[in-house]
Amino acid sequence: MRYLPLLAATLSFNVFAASTPDAPHIYIQGQAKITTIADNVMLGVAIVEVDKDLMSAKHKADQTMAKAIKLAKQQGIDEKSIYGSQISINRENQYNRETGKQDFIGYRVSRTLSLTLTDVKKYPLLLQSLVDAGINEINQTKFTSSRYESLQKKVQKMAIADAKSAAKEFAADYDVELKGLYSASNAPMNVSAQPYMRAEKTMLSDSNSGNFVPDAYHAGEITISADSYAIYLIKN
Repeated sequence: MRYLPLLAATLSFNVFAASTPDAPHIYIQGQAKITTIADNVMLGVAIVEVDKDLMSAKHKADQTMAKAIKLAKQQGIDEKSIYGSQISINRENQYNRETGKQDFIGYRVSRTLSLTLTDVKKYPLLLQSLVDAGINEINQTKFTSSRYESLQKKVQKMAIADAKSAAKEFAADYDVELKGLYSASNAPMNVSAQPYMRAEKTMLSDSNSGNFVPDAYHAGEITISADSYAIYLIKN
Protein backbone atom coordinates (compact mmCIF):
# COMPACT_ATOMS: atom_id res chain seq x y z
CA MET A 1 0.00 0.00 0.00
CA ARG A 2 1.30 3.46 -0.90
CA TYR A 3 1.31 6.18 1.79
CA LEU A 4 1.04 9.90 1.44
CA PRO A 5 4.10 12.08 2.12
CA LEU A 6 4.69 14.12 5.27
CA LEU A 7 3.11 17.51 5.54
CA ALA A 8 4.73 20.89 5.05
CA ALA A 9 3.57 24.51 5.10
CA THR A 10 4.73 27.55 3.20
CA LEU A 11 3.58 31.16 3.12
CA SER A 12 5.05 33.51 0.55
CA PHE A 13 4.38 37.01 -0.67
CA ASN A 14 6.98 36.92 -3.46
CA VAL A 15 6.93 36.04 -7.11
CA PHE A 16 7.90 32.35 -7.49
CA ALA A 17 7.69 32.16 -11.28
CA ALA A 18 5.56 33.34 -14.19
CA SER A 19 2.74 31.07 -12.99
CA THR A 20 2.39 32.93 -9.67
CA PRO A 21 0.85 36.35 -9.08
CA ASP A 22 2.77 39.45 -8.06
CA ALA A 23 0.55 39.79 -4.98
CA PRO A 24 0.17 38.15 -1.56
CA HIS A 25 -0.85 34.52 -2.08
CA ILE A 26 -0.63 31.00 -0.73
CA TYR A 27 0.24 27.76 -2.54
CA ILE A 28 -1.97 24.84 -1.49
CA GLN A 29 -1.92 21.10 -2.07
CA GLY A 30 -4.93 18.85 -1.58
CA GLN A 31 -4.53 15.08 -1.35
CA ALA A 32 -6.90 12.15 -1.24
CA LYS A 33 -6.87 8.41 -1.63
CA ILE A 34 -9.34 5.55 -1.86
CA THR A 35 -8.50 1.96 -0.95
CA THR A 36 -10.45 -0.80 -2.60
CA ILE A 37 -10.19 -4.54 -3.16
CA ALA A 38 -8.90 -5.71 -6.54
CA ASP A 39 -11.55 -7.61 -8.49
CA ASN A 40 -9.87 -7.75 -11.92
CA VAL A 41 -6.61 -9.29 -13.09
CA MET A 42 -4.72 -8.04 -16.14
CA LEU A 43 -2.49 -10.91 -17.25
CA GLY A 44 0.22 -10.88 -19.90
CA VAL A 45 1.71 -14.20 -21.01
CA ALA A 46 3.74 -15.48 -23.96
CA ILE A 47 4.80 -18.57 -25.84
CA VAL A 48 8.39 -18.77 -27.06
CA GLU A 49 9.61 -21.54 -29.35
CA VAL A 50 13.15 -21.98 -30.66
CA ASP A 51 13.79 -24.33 -33.59
CA LYS A 52 16.15 -24.43 -36.54
CA ASP A 53 13.09 -25.16 -38.67
CA LEU A 54 11.26 -21.84 -38.83
CA MET A 55 7.92 -23.30 -39.89
CA SER A 56 8.07 -25.87 -37.11
CA ALA A 57 8.69 -23.17 -34.48
CA LYS A 58 5.87 -21.04 -35.90
CA HIS A 59 3.47 -23.98 -35.94
CA LYS A 60 4.18 -24.83 -32.30
CA ALA A 61 3.71 -21.22 -31.22
CA ASP A 62 0.45 -20.87 -33.14
CA GLN A 63 -0.91 -24.12 -31.69
CA THR A 64 -0.11 -23.07 -28.13
CA MET A 65 -1.66 -19.64 -28.69
CA ALA A 66 -4.85 -21.22 -30.04
CA LYS A 67 -5.08 -23.46 -26.95
CA ALA A 68 -4.49 -20.50 -24.64
CA ILE A 69 -7.21 -18.39 -26.26
CA LYS A 70 -9.64 -21.30 -26.07
CA LEU A 71 -8.87 -21.78 -22.38
CA ALA A 72 -9.42 -18.08 -21.71
CA LYS A 73 -12.84 -18.22 -23.32
CA GLN A 74 -13.72 -21.34 -21.31
CA GLN A 75 -12.93 -19.39 -18.15
CA GLY A 76 -15.55 -16.82 -19.16
CA ILE A 77 -13.21 -14.10 -20.42
CA ASP A 78 -14.94 -11.88 -22.96
CA GLU A 79 -13.44 -11.85 -26.47
CA LYS A 80 -13.00 -8.07 -26.16
CA SER A 81 -10.66 -8.72 -23.21
CA ILE A 82 -8.46 -11.16 -25.14
CA TYR A 83 -5.65 -9.85 -27.32
CA GLY A 84 -3.24 -12.18 -29.12
CA SER A 85 -0.31 -10.32 -30.65
CA GLN A 86 1.22 -10.84 -34.08
CA ILE A 87 4.12 -13.23 -34.40
CA SER A 88 7.71 -12.14 -33.71
CA ILE A 89 10.63 -13.95 -35.37
CA ASN A 90 14.32 -13.52 -34.60
CA ARG A 91 17.48 -15.49 -35.26
CA GLU A 92 19.04 -16.79 -32.07
CA ASN A 93 22.79 -17.32 -31.87
CA GLN A 94 25.17 -18.47 -29.16
CA TYR A 95 28.83 -17.57 -28.84
CA ASN A 96 31.20 -20.55 -29.28
CA ARG A 97 34.32 -20.03 -27.18
CA GLU A 98 36.27 -22.69 -29.06
CA THR A 99 35.71 -21.24 -32.52
CA GLY A 100 35.20 -17.63 -31.49
CA LYS A 101 32.11 -17.52 -33.69
CA GLN A 102 28.37 -17.24 -33.23
CA ASP A 103 26.62 -20.59 -33.67
CA PHE A 104 23.10 -20.57 -35.02
CA ILE A 105 20.75 -22.02 -32.38
CA GLY A 106 17.52 -21.60 -34.25
CA TYR A 107 14.68 -19.24 -34.98
CA ARG A 108 13.09 -17.70 -31.91
CA VAL A 109 9.36 -17.40 -32.53
CA SER A 110 7.20 -15.68 -29.93
CA ARG A 111 3.64 -14.54 -29.47
CA THR A 112 2.11 -12.69 -26.53
CA LEU A 113 -1.38 -12.88 -25.09
CA SER A 114 -3.06 -10.21 -22.96
CA LEU A 115 -6.13 -11.08 -20.89
CA THR A 116 -8.39 -9.31 -18.42
CA LEU A 117 -10.01 -11.69 -15.96
CA THR A 118 -13.03 -10.29 -14.12
CA ASP A 119 -13.26 -13.08 -11.55
CA VAL A 120 -10.22 -13.08 -9.26
CA LYS A 121 -10.98 -16.49 -7.78
CA LYS A 122 -10.41 -18.07 -11.21
CA TYR A 123 -6.90 -16.66 -11.51
CA PRO A 124 -4.90 -19.61 -10.06
CA LEU A 125 -6.77 -22.14 -12.21
CA LEU A 126 -6.44 -20.03 -15.34
CA LEU A 127 -2.72 -19.51 -14.81
CA GLN A 128 -2.06 -23.22 -14.26
CA SER A 129 -4.17 -24.13 -17.29
CA LEU A 130 -2.19 -21.73 -19.50
CA VAL A 131 1.12 -23.22 -18.32
CA ASP A 132 -0.19 -26.73 -18.93
CA ALA A 133 -1.19 -25.67 -22.44
CA GLY A 134 2.39 -24.63 -23.24
CA ILE A 135 2.61 -20.99 -22.18
CA ASN A 136 6.21 -20.56 -20.96
CA GLU A 137 6.48 -16.87 -20.07
CA ILE A 138 4.48 -14.75 -17.59
CA ASN A 139 5.18 -11.11 -18.44
CA GLN A 140 2.68 -9.22 -16.31
CA THR A 141 0.17 -9.74 -13.54
CA LYS A 142 -1.64 -6.61 -12.45
CA PHE A 143 -4.54 -6.56 -10.02
CA THR A 144 -6.94 -3.69 -10.53
CA SER A 145 -10.51 -2.59 -9.94
CA SER A 146 -13.37 -2.76 -12.42
CA ARG A 147 -14.45 0.61 -10.99
CA TYR A 148 -11.05 2.25 -11.38
CA GLU A 149 -12.18 5.07 -13.71
CA SER A 150 -15.16 6.07 -11.56
CA LEU A 151 -13.08 5.86 -8.38
CA GLN A 152 -10.32 7.95 -9.99
CA LYS A 153 -12.83 10.70 -10.79
CA LYS A 154 -14.21 10.48 -7.26
CA VAL A 155 -10.80 10.72 -5.59
CA GLN A 156 -9.86 13.70 -7.77
CA LYS A 157 -12.93 15.57 -6.55
CA MET A 158 -11.95 14.63 -2.99
CA ALA A 159 -8.47 16.08 -3.57
CA ILE A 160 -9.97 19.35 -4.83
CA ALA A 161 -12.22 19.51 -1.77
CA ASP A 162 -9.17 18.84 0.40
CA ALA A 163 -7.31 21.73 -1.25
CA LYS A 164 -10.22 24.05 -0.50
CA SER A 165 -10.22 22.91 3.13
CA ALA A 166 -6.47 23.41 3.34
CA ALA A 167 -6.81 26.99 2.11
CA LYS A 168 -9.49 27.73 4.70
CA GLU A 169 -7.42 26.06 7.44
CA PHE A 170 -4.39 28.14 6.51
CA ALA A 171 -6.39 31.36 6.50
CA ALA A 172 -7.78 30.58 9.95
CA ASP A 173 -4.41 29.58 11.44
CA TYR A 174 -2.58 32.66 10.15
CA ASP A 175 -5.43 35.14 10.59
CA VAL A 176 -5.58 36.11 6.94
CA GLU A 177 -8.54 36.37 4.59
CA LEU A 178 -8.81 34.55 1.28
CA LYS A 179 -9.40 36.90 -1.64
CA GLY A 180 -10.05 34.26 -4.31
CA LEU A 181 -8.62 31.45 -6.44
CA TYR A 182 -5.83 32.51 -8.79
CA SER A 183 -5.05 29.18 -10.51
CA ALA A 184 -5.45 25.43 -10.01
CA SER A 185 -3.92 22.26 -11.42
CA ASN A 186 -3.83 18.50 -10.89
CA ALA A 187 -0.03 18.61 -11.24
CA PRO A 188 2.58 20.49 -9.18
CA MET A 189 3.05 24.10 -10.24
CA ASN A 190 6.32 25.73 -11.17
CA VAL A 191 7.04 27.32 -7.81
CA SER A 192 10.09 27.31 -5.58
CA ALA A 193 8.31 26.51 -2.32
CA GLN A 194 6.52 23.51 -0.89
CA PRO A 195 2.71 23.73 -0.80
CA TYR A 196 0.68 23.90 2.38
CA MET A 197 -1.26 20.71 3.17
CA ARG A 198 -3.83 19.85 5.78
CA ALA A 199 -2.76 17.84 8.83
CA GLU A 200 -5.57 15.35 8.24
CA LYS A 201 -5.49 13.51 4.95
CA THR A 202 -8.70 12.71 3.08
CA MET A 203 -9.06 8.93 2.90
CA LEU A 204 -11.91 6.63 1.96
CA SER A 205 -12.35 2.87 1.95
CA ASP A 206 -14.51 1.77 -0.95
CA SER A 207 -17.25 -0.49 0.38
CA ASN A 208 -18.46 -1.59 -3.05
CA SER A 209 -15.37 -3.53 -4.01
CA GLY A 210 -16.80 -6.22 -6.23
CA ASN A 211 -16.49 -9.96 -5.72
CA PHE A 212 -13.61 -10.82 -3.43
CA VAL A 213 -13.07 -14.33 -2.10
CA PRO A 214 -10.32 -14.08 0.55
CA ASP A 215 -9.78 -17.85 0.83
CA ALA A 216 -9.43 -18.35 -2.93
CA TYR A 217 -6.77 -15.81 -3.81
CA HIS A 218 -5.35 -12.91 -1.86
CA ALA A 219 -5.49 -10.11 -4.39
CA GLY A 220 -5.26 -7.55 -1.61
CA GLU A 221 -6.01 -3.85 -1.58
CA ILE A 222 -5.11 -1.28 -4.18
CA THR A 223 -4.84 2.44 -3.54
CA ILE A 224 -6.11 5.08 -5.94
CA SER A 225 -4.75 8.54 -5.13
CA ALA A 226 -4.98 12.06 -6.50
CA ASP A 227 -3.54 15.53 -5.87
CA SER A 228 -4.85 19.02 -6.46
CA TYR A 229 -2.72 22.18 -6.40
CA ALA A 230 -4.05 25.72 -6.10
CA ILE A 231 -2.85 29.27 -5.61
CA TYR A 232 -5.14 31.54 -3.61
CA LEU A 233 -4.82 35.30 -3.35
CA ILE A 234 -5.01 36.68 0.16
CA LYS A 235 -5.84 40.13 1.44
CA ASN A 236 -3.12 42.30 2.96
